Amino acid sequence: MTSFVMDSAGNQVWPDAELVRGVSTQLVQEGNLQHYVRSEADLAPYKNVTRVKASRLRPTKFAPNSNYLTDVELSADAAQAFRSAGKACRVVYLRD
Repeated sequence: MTSFVMDSAGNQVWPDAELVRGVSTQLVQEGNLQHYVRSEADLAPYKNVTRVKASRLRPTKFAPNSNYLTDVELSADAAQAFRSAGKACRVVYLRD
């Protein structure tokens, strides 16, 4: 399942809605556009990293009343830093 990065106003920050219009979730997953790591050492293979911290976890945008948390929300400042990384980026979630 693809997770989404949202700003505090509820706007989708990633993946860019225009860039992925019509692209299947499966392709996003198979294309390695999002990864999950558990340690700082696991981030070593990734170059040109922009770090932001989610302000909270959110239910999937497809089922906002769900208890299944898949999406993240960024503060306004974190969302701006995220956007400045560029549109064609990969998301790596680090669980701390």
